[in-house]
Amino acid sequence: MLLDESCWFLAIDLDKEDWRQDTQAVLETCGKIGLPIAVERSRSGNGAHIWMFFEEPIPARLARNLGSHVLTETMESRPDLGLRSYDRLFPNQDTLPKGGFGNLIALPLQQGPRKCGNSMFLNAAFEPQTDQWAFLASVPRLARGTVEGIVREAERKGAVIGVRVAEADEEEDPTPWTAPPSRRRVSTAIPGPLPETLELVLGH
Repeated sequence: MLLDESCWFLAIDLDKEDWRQDTQAVLETCGKIGLPIAVERSRSGNGAHIWMFFEEPIPARLARNLGSHVLTETMESRPDLGLRSYDRLFPNQDTLPKGGFGNLIALPLQQGPRKCGNSMFLNAAFEPQTDQWAFLASVPRLARGTVEGIVREAERKGAVIGVRVAEADEEEDPTPWTAPPSRRRVSTAIPGPLPETLELVLGH
C-alpha cells in the first residue's frame, strides 16, 4: 500500500488443500465479470495468489471492494465450495496504520521456489506458463473507471460482502503485531440493558 492509501494491485490469497478447486471457481467468476487476472502458485506450492493489476494506483478500499465482490459472486455461484482455502485479500485493510508499511506479500518469480515449480504464473491447466515474463507483460491492467463501475453496480445489487472498514483506534494501537490476521480483536460487551425485540426492515 502506498502512503496515500492506494495500491497498484489486488491479490486474493488461497491456501490449503482445496486451493485448485477454489482457484478454478474464482477464475470462472472473474471470466463472467470480465476481469483479467494472473494466477501464481505460492512459494510453498500449496496455494495460489490471484493477481489483478491496475493502470494507476487506486484506493485500497476500492480494490478490496472489488475483491470482496469477486469472492461474494464465487460463493453464491458455487455454494457447495465454501472457499475453505480463502485466506485474505492484499491489501489487508483500507487504510495505512500510522507508522506502518502496509501489507507484506511474497512477490512472484523468486529464484529458489521456482526450482520447485513454485512462485510461478500458471496456465489454465495449472502448469507454469512457458515464458513467465512475457505472460506477465501480456496481462491487461484494469482502469480505475472500470473498477469503479464494477464495484458501483455490485454495491447497488448488494453483492459486496465482507469488506471491513478499519476501526478508528487502530492507528493508536501500540502493539499492532499482536492482532490476529483479520485485525479483529475481541469486542467488549455493550453496557446497559438491550431491547427485548428488534424490528428489521429489508430493502431490495
